[in-house]
This record gives sequence, structure tokens and C-alpha cells, in this order.
Amino acid sequence: MPVSSTSRQIETRHDGYDRTDSSGAERRSGRVLAAAERGAWSASASFPPQPANVARARRLTRTALAAWGAAHLSDSAELLMSELVTNALRYGRGAVSIALTLTDGALQISVSDFGRGVPTLRVAAEDETTGRGLALVTALCARWTVTTRLNGKTVSCWLELT
Repeated sequence: MPVSSTSRQIETRHDGYDRTDSSGAERRSGRVLAAAERGAWSASASFPPQPANVARARRLTRTALAAWGAAHLSDSAELLMSELVTNALRYGRGAVSIALTLTDGALQISVSDFGRGVPTLRVAAEDETTGRGLALVTALCARWTVTTRLNGKTVSCWLELT
């Protein structure tokens, strides 16, 4: 799974605290940045359409957020990533690409595939075991969008920093 991570500003400050988070990821001392110092960070990956890659996408999300000093977003971000990747695997086609972008205002989560179908929010019946993914995305995010391309689509959502 090719992975890349970039930032527009790389500046570190050592605040004297040893940091670990609930996911078990260790953050090196001196790498935790305040939001105002963080700039914009991004990480991306592409992988084949296999169910095991949902867990890999969650792990990349947790690891990136811990490295960026934003581990407090991990639970919600992993849930969002999981729902969007699962939808891409279930209803899309071909390889799946994910991207995370953290700015001082929000975490953007984007998932792309080569399917033509556009996801729509629906109300699942009480006895249905599926159909609630986009309702969760709507409940957790400030907004979400679908961008169609000639060769597929990208679903993006924005988790506001709190």
C-alpha cells in the first residue's frame, strides 16, 4: 500500500511531556504541535479493493493523527474512514484511494474509487443491518460532499476540530 505524507510547515517544539494516546500509538516528544503551529498536514494511500484494507485505512488514520498531535480526533475519524471505505468497497469499483488533510480548522477525510454510483443518504429500517453509514457521517461531520469525475468519484467529509 503506497503511502505518502506531506506538510506545508514542519516546525517542532519540545514541551517536556512524554505522550502516548489511547490507540497505543506513541508520539515522539517534540513532535506534538499546537494547532496554530501545525500548518496543514496530509497523508494518502491507495490499495486494492479488499475488505482487509478497511482496517488498514483505520490504522493509517490513527497513526497519522497521533503523529500530527491530533489523537483526540481518532475515534470519530476512524469511524468516518471505515464507513467511507466500506461504501467504496461495497458500491464502488477498482482501487480505493484515501486522503487525510489536517488544517487548523478541520480534518478532511476523502475516499475515492472508480465507481459511477453516487452515494445517497437514506433511512434504514430498524431490522436492517446496513444503510446507516452516511447517517453517521452526517451526524459527525460539519458537511460532506461527493465529487464526480470521468473515472469515478470522491466522497469527502470534514470533522471540525474541537
